[in-house]
Amino acid sequence: MGGVPPATALPPVSQHQPAKKQPAKKQPLADKSETIDKAVTHLAETMQAPRSVRIGELDIIIDNSCAMHQIPYSVPRNPAFWAAQYKEYRRRKAKGSKSAEAEKLAEPAKPAKPANWAALFQDHNSQNSSTKVSVVGKQAAQVEEKAGVRKFTTLEDVLENWSVKLSMPKVQPRGLVNTGNMCFMNVVLQALLYCGPFYNLLQCIKDNVVFSFGTSTPLLESLIMFMHEFKQDKTGLADLETELEEPFVPENVYDALQQKNVFQTLRGQQEDAQEFMSHLVDGIHEEMATVLQARQAQAERAGGSGWVEVGAKHRGGHMRSSHEATPITQIFGGTLQSVLTEPAVAGRAVQRASREPFRWLALDVSAAEVERLEDALDALAAPETIEGFVDAKGAPAAATKQTVLEHVPPVLVLHLKRFVFCADEGVKKVHKFIEYPETLALAPQWLARGAGRQRSRQYRLSGVIYHHGSDASGGHYTCDVVRAGDEWVRFDDVDISGLAGVDAALEEKKDRTAYILFYTIKEAE
Repeated sequence: MGGVPPATALPPVSQHQPAKKQPAKKQPLADKSETIDKAVTHLAETMQAPRSVRIGELDIIIDNSCAMHQIPYSVPRNPAFWAAQYKEYRRRKAKGSKSAEAEKLAEPAKPAKPANWAALFQDHNSQNSSTKVSVVGKQAAQVEEKAGVRKFTTLEDVLENWSVKLSMPKVQPRGLVNTGNMCFMNVVLQALLYCGPFYNLLQCIKDNVVFSFGTSTPLLESLIMFMHEFKQDKTGLADLETELEEPFVPENVYDALQQKNVFQTLRGQQEDAQEFMSHLVDGIHEEMATVLQARQAQAERAGGSGWVEVGAKHRGGHMRSSHEATPITQIFGGTLQSVLTEPAVAGRAVQRASREPFRWLALDVSAAEVERLEDALDALAAPETIEGFVDAKGAPAAATKQTVLEHVPPVLVLHLKRFVFCADEGVKKVHKFIEYPETLALAPQWLARGAGRQRSRQYRLSGVIYHHGSDASGGHYTCDVVRAGDEWVRFDDVDISGLAGVDAALEEKKDRTAYILFYTIKEAE
């Protein structure tokens, strides 16, 4: 501490001699004690540095720490005794400060802010495991750097530069608890988890992007947290049956859907699995598109470039597309081409084409002639006559419309329309068995002209969602998915069972019918 001004400072205690006694009026002992207490308290509150003061016949050294730390003080009659006590007190205080500083240095450092989702989920409870993770992460980074693999730093960076990776996820199966008619949600989440490109997208974001809660992407974040509940392990199910993790409730996904108002339902109310999947995947796509649009708007404000759409009164606005490209469209997005052929004019037919994006194809299977998946695709691409069409002169004319595939995605999701409306019966289910292949080759009649190399594409069955029961508003859902290593697994909420092979997923089943099919393009493509 600093010294006292010379005008009021006293010589050091060790050199200070007892002052000569001055005549003083005697006071009762209690009054003396009270006077000392008041003086000490006042000095402790006002003085910033140690001082030597005289109260009556006594010399006392005191500093603020007495009052701040409630340190007992003594009033010795011999100033040399007090000087020794004060010196010891200062020594202990200094030693205590050094000890506290040493303890502070010895304490483990507070965890730094996680750099990405992987760091957020990393287990910090074990020093050995943390060391192992850091070493492995460093080695992986070195390997990726040598291989020229792109490392992302932001979510925008991933969304703009990510490319589809087809490898199957090495995920250990884990059951999902059905809290009351929630099987429609469970099967969709399991099927998406074992969809290779979708899983690899979530893994890429988790490993590279800085985590942030409370952002504009709650659905995406909930799926990353859902994925984190599963161990990465490709060990066969037969060898894992005694080591499987306990089933859990995917509350975070359900809550995120409610928060975004993209899927409102009551607990215990059965819903359609395809409708749920549509809301979930479309919701993630919209979140990603919003992030990309925000970056584009920021770039345009900074650079003053970009196309501007001019509206009424010449007011400008940035162009926005509801079909903006995102990783979701890279995985599931395809394009249908609808060709309208009008009657020939001057010997030449007139054709007009329009395009429509899709993330899954809805196939009508109600017709009696549709017995196989290929039959349903033939029916989709077959020309149909447009009733009531009139030509440019207003005369009735025979026009046709044909819908074909212009672009097919890496993951082709096919929705077999099992529920149809009948005027006399209302909505009813189509129960018949529809045969579907393990390998789906795209037939030329399904594709638009100029489809090019897509004509040679082949798809492999990677997942099936089944509907049990006869009612459109009830029943039950289960699913079969393929794991890394060509192992097929069946999920029925918390129940998990291994299948003998893909034939078990292809064969007709008496208690269920295929409702949604997942086909993933073969690696060779």
